[in-house]
Amino acid sequence: MKKLWLFLLLFPALAYSQDIKVRRIEQITRKTQGEFIVSGVSPDGKQILASSADFKGLKIIDLKKKRIRDVTADAGSGYEPAFSPDGNKIFFRSDEYRNSRKYSSLYKYDRSNGTTSLIEPASRGLGSPVITGERLIYSTAGTQKSRITGKDEMQKGQIYLYVILEDLVPYLYINGVKKEFKPNGEGNYIWASLSPDKTKVLYNFRGTSSFVSDTAGKILTEIGRLNAPKWITDDLIVGMNDVDDGTSVISSDICCYSLKTNKLQRLTSTDRTIEMYPCPVPGGNTIAFQTLSGELFLMHIKIR
Repeated sequence: MKKLWLFLLLFPALAYSQDIKVRRIEQITRKTQGEFIVSGVSPDGKQILASSADFKGLKIIDLKKKRIRDVTADAGSGYEPAFSPDGNKIFFRSDEYRNSRKYSSLYKYDRSNGTTSLIEPASRGLGSPVITGERLIYSTAGTQKSRITGKDEMQKGQIYLYVILEDLVPYLYINGVKKEFKPNGEGNYIWASLSPDKTKVLYNFRGTSSFVSDTAGKILTEIGRLNAPKWITDDLIVGMNDVDDGTSVISSDICCYSLKTNKLQRLTSTDRTIEMYPCPVPGGNTIAFQTLSGELFLMHIKIR
């Protein structure tokens, strides 16, 4: 049964044979260990961050040793945490409710000694932490804040460019200058991110279609249905094609879109397994993903 399942996973890549070849699928966790989602990947690609489906708690999983280590049990900590560039620190939020209103704090976890320290006390509207260069960027109550996480790498002429979603609206920040970014006009934007070379912006509009634009807001490509999209390279994007019945997800496959060929390639095709939320591992040859049942996998790929 295991060999048949692996063959079904590999078959679409062999059949379509476009930009990616799936070499093998490796299971990282099993249901007996808990139900997880992928929350992030370390810069060296050797660890992934995992959380529960409601983003409560955060764990580090060593991909080589398959060892699971607790970071925190806090609510909200699994939603878009961030590694420092050297991978030694993890920045995460912690949510609490007061009089039915959510307040969030920002913490730093040091992997070298296992200690946790407060970065930003509880406040309303604390955004997800963003790492650009050696800087930690976040916003709280509409005010952007910045901290150095290590040696400041900014050189003369270097530009700090990053994108942040605020109330479902993307904003581009260029050296701290905020610019509203709405290539499709008014509406809700989700899953916004910059390409590795920082020349293009990937996002989903109104939950119906994903797009790629340049940083000036000119739409370059409409991808179509590809949810939770992420950059693999400057030209390859991975996401999921999920289908629901209005209540729950009934099917989902991992897919790849090529900006060079403008074609969508299906990387998985299984009847009983629902693969979701792919997360590329730095290096370009591995993609972490989860199943609806909460098991984590690694997809080892070869980019043609």
